[in-house]
Amino acid sequence: MAYFSRYLFAASLMISSYAALAAWEVQPTASSVQFVTTKAGQAGVGGISEVQKFTQFSGSLSDAGRLEFAVTLASVQTGFEIRDERLKTMLFKVIETPQATFNAQINLGMLDKLATGQTTDLEVDGMFMIGGQTKPMKSALRVTRLSSTQLLVVTREPLIVNLNDYGMKAGVEALRDVMGLNFVASVAPIQLYLLLQNK
Repeated sequence: MAYFSRYLFAASLMISSYAALAAWEVQPTASSVQFVTTKAGQAGVGGISEVQKFTQFSGSLSDAGRLEFAVTLASVQTGFEIRDERLKTMLFKVIETPQATFNAQINLGMLDKLATGQTTDLEVDGMFMIGGQTKPMKSALRVTRLSSTQLLVVTREPLIVNLNDYGMKAGVEALRDVMGLNFVASVAPIQLYLLLQNK
């Protein structure tokens, strides 16, 4: 009986250790979420691309391999207050849909095998939601184990979001019209640089 009790205790320690190693949270102050916008003032004139960012986001990877990531759309920063407000109200409509989210299931076995300094590439099939609509999205990620308690996750390729696919074409056109532009791209490449800390 004593041997069985010791066995259960050792097994519980192993399970607790695995859960601790596998449960992670994004550290926003050491991470970044950026996207690129493109516009053109006149027909026949080359477009101007600019890097924008979101400053508020959260994410976690559970001990069951559940990846959840959410961006607060009202935290958009473009460097111009009036443009930020237009994006919030005319495009993102943050009162109705305050967040964009990405959820997926990841095989934790690949991550658990990583030694400090090692990197692995993941192809992740998930679901992306923005504008109140959810659609499948593939993401190519690169994961590096920085230490026993930290993972670095970056996009190997930009996540390409076409806002027209999410019912946001009218918002894109409204922005183009109010700014007096000939063209505003509805496609926005997104780059992630995320530091995950062991819970």
